[in-house]
Amino acid sequence: MHFVAPLYLAGLLAASIPIIVHLVGRSRARVRPFAAIDFIVRSNRRVARRLRLRELLLLALRALAAAGLAMVLAKPYVEAATDLPASIGRPQSVVLVLDNSASMGYRLGGDRLYDLARRRARQVLDLLGREADAALVLGAEGDVAAAGDAAGQRVGAPVNELTTDRLRLRRAVDEAPLSARATDIPGALRRAAQILGHSARAERRVIVLTDLTAAGFGDGDAPWPPGSGPEVTVIDVSRGAPLPNRAVTGIKVDPAPELGPRGVRVTAAIANHADKGATKVPVSLKVGPRIVARGFVDLPPQGTAQKAFHHAFPAGDLFDVSVELDEDALPVDDRRFARVEVRREIRVLLVDGDPRTVRQEDELFYLETALRPGDRSESQLAVAVVTADELARRNLAEFDVVFLCNVKALPAARVAELEGFVRKGGGLFVALGDNVDPDAYNGGMAALLAQPLRVAHEAALEPTARPEGGAEPRSAGERLGPVDPRHPILNAFAGGAEGLRAARFRRYMLLAPEADPRGRERGRPGEAGRHTVLRYESGAPALVEGQLGRGRLLLFTSSVDREWNDFPIRPGYLPLMQQAARHLARSPLREPEPGGIAGGVYAVPLAAGDARLEIRLPDGVTRLYEPAEVLGHEVFVFRDTEEPGIYRVQAAAAGQSLRERASAAFVINVDPRESDLRHLAPQKVPTGGAAKAGAKPEAGRRRVELWHGVAALLLLVMLGETFIVRRG
Repeated sequence: MHFVAPLYLAGLLAASIPIIVHLVGRSRARVRPFAAIDFIVRSNRRVARRLRLRELLLLALRALAAAGLAMVLAKPYVEAATDLPASIGRPQSVVLVLDNSASMGYRLGGDRLYDLARRRARQVLDLLGREADAALVLGAEGDVAAAGDAAGQRVGAPVNELTTDRLRLRRAVDEAPLSARATDIPGALRRAAQILGHSARAERRVIVLTDLTAAGFGDGDAPWPPGSGPEVTVIDVSRGAPLPNRAVTGIKVDPAPELGPRGVRVTAAIANHADKGATKVPVSLKVGPRIVARGFVDLPPQGTAQKAFHHAFPAGDLFDVSVELDEDALPVDDRRFARVEVRREIRVLLVDGDPRTVRQEDELFYLETALRPGDRSESQLAVAVVTADELARRNLAEFDVVFLCNVKALPAARVAELEGFVRKGGGLFVALGDNVDPDAYNGGMAALLAQPLRVAHEAALEPTARPEGGAEPRSAGERLGPVDPRHPILNAFAGGAEGLRAARFRRYMLLAPEADPRGRERGRPGEAGRHTVLRYESGAPALVEGQLGRGRLLLFTSSVDREWNDFPIRPGYLPLMQQAARHLARSPLREPEPGGIAGGVYAVPLAAGDARLEIRLPDGVTRLYEPAEVLGHEVFVFRDTEEPGIYRVQAAAAGQSLRERASAAFVINVDPRESDLRHLAPQKVPTGGAAKAGAKPEAGRRRVELWHGVAALLLLVMLGETFIVRRG
């Protein structure tokens, strides 16, 4: 035992004062027998023994009170081993890195690791010397606003500057929220180094309070060169205990034709991050708030397994689904969310502008095959074919999309019908060819064109593309330029979109330049807007999108057969034509999990004219954005993605009320890396400046104060003494 002020121990001598007073004050009168009161003395002898016991008890309590006061003033304490450095009490600059990532929500022995980390952070603040200054950084801060920041702007560390204000630091530790983000300890260390760079003190230190999972430290570059930077002390709040965990790490959605046109197969990836396998682990599929299927899965140790659910959805287009496990020690990753689009059958009318008796030479041979493949249940497209002369006998209201393929200029009555069809929400795809006269189209069919036509263009000749026999040289053609997969038609193409770029276009139509009514190129279609979806390598438009009323227009500047190109025999032809049909019918294919990761940013698509936007978080809290933040933008960058779940979107044009936009709703899930709680290898734990000297940091000792307990006992002694005196 040690004492802060050992001189006060001299006060222990005061404990002898009550004893001395008692001994000196004892009665010394001579005892003489007196027969008259002998009877009374004998009758009170029992009472006298009780009084003597009371006096001895009072004597002991008063002696303890005097000794206890001296002990309190001397402030006794004991020392115990600690994972903090021995120099923690010296004048220095310290940055606390508090890991608030999703994995810190793990419950160990009834307490969350995050609560243990905050407790240790408060202990560190208590142990810092009076002259030390400190700051606080979060280990999963990221680049977005914390939950509750209505402005949605990035916030810095809770205390992003060095200060000696312990009250402010403790309050920041208490108020720092546990997030669902992924851990980024290297990023936090870099921010800590920036803060310490402004310190004038020679001794600088970073103390990291974390669960020490390997995923949180990453495999990237170190925060600073080896042997440099501040000294780093990593405190594992889990104390190296194993952290077994099960999680839903992915959802895949596929059609299930055997269940009918609305049948869907939902396949969940279940991970077991434990050294022991598990059998018959319950898994549930929810559609909205209702459980529609249950099952079991066997999980190997430190492995994954797949669980497939089959479900036939009711009427409707978009559904919120989730796959859930029974809650374990880390509940945040026991469920994963997705949005499922149950595709309705799209009715497509193909208008053949160049019918042939030989099927392979027909204008629609390749297009009809692409839109109506062998597995019709997969395409969900109902295709009808007519010639240009038969178009007048078809009711356009029975179709969602019309393809005009190498059709000669139509009569005014047909053009008016098609214009009305598009204005009411239909889709029109115009493909060109030898039958298309640019002047006739611009004169009578301008309303159906996303951009006016100019002249047919032959691609540049290639010297190696000369046929034998002295015939006229023929161009190998021009390729498509870089593909932007963000457009709904192109989001099925990954990487370099080689399936599209492999095609060669020998001939295509150049388009007349026309000023966009909005004065700019639009990133997404809108009223009176135009967007070039695909370009050739020369920069000329290949696929242009426009809007007419409530409907969409697509203009393909080459042919859909092999007359002007070899595109129909390339792998990109089928998905492009199917996606174009779905986009025109406002029924594009959707990814089963189109959302983002907690703590990241999400681009919310905006429609033309959107002036106000409201996003409702999974917990019901809403974020409202006004015209200054919304108007004129193609997407809205949303940053408040702290909570996993379904985010609802409402939008409105200027002067109109907000309306639900179901197609814009999105999901946010936990980063699967947060589910793997295996500890970082000891040799990979950062040490910073401690490694410069080639010596291990000095082992620390922490002080355990005892005087608080002594003071509490002193109070009890004094209360007991008072009670006995009053009862006497």
